[in-house]
Amino acid sequence: MVLPPEVDLHVAETFVKIAYGLHEGQRFQATEFLTPRLRTSQAAPLIRLVTRYNEFDGERVANAVSSLKGRVSGVEFGREGSPVLYIELPFWTHQREEANPAEKGAKINDAQSDAFANELRALFVDQLKADEFSVNRRRVRIWWD
Repeated sequence: MVLPPEVDLHVAETFVKIAYGLHEGQRFQATEFLTPRLRTSQAAPLIRLVTRYNEFDGERVANAVSSLKGRVSGVEFGREGSPVLYIELPFWTHQREEANPAEKGAKINDAQSDAFANELRALFVDQLKADEFSVNRRRVRIWWD
């Protein structure tokens, strides 16, 4: 089995559009929501739906998320008032998205994980103007105001 599992992208797109109020004439939004853990290839098109939200640029953020393919365990996208991303960093190489979890991988030590988190900080804060960036164990939270 390959993780994270596939999702129905049509339903996921509808979910994001409703939550961000992207349907013409829509008079409803959800200011607090989060997708389930997705592959980078599943998350990127959902992120692109939110073309602009203050400093958040959906196209650029989606491209950045796509560049992480095969390096993360998964991505969650949503809103905490404003756009938010959660990126799961793996503890083992076989926990990376689309890896076969039946195959034993190599342990990713804390120093390697910290270096990757610093790379993510440079990408999302310095280049993509995120307002908040925090790491809790192997879960990275990135938020734009």
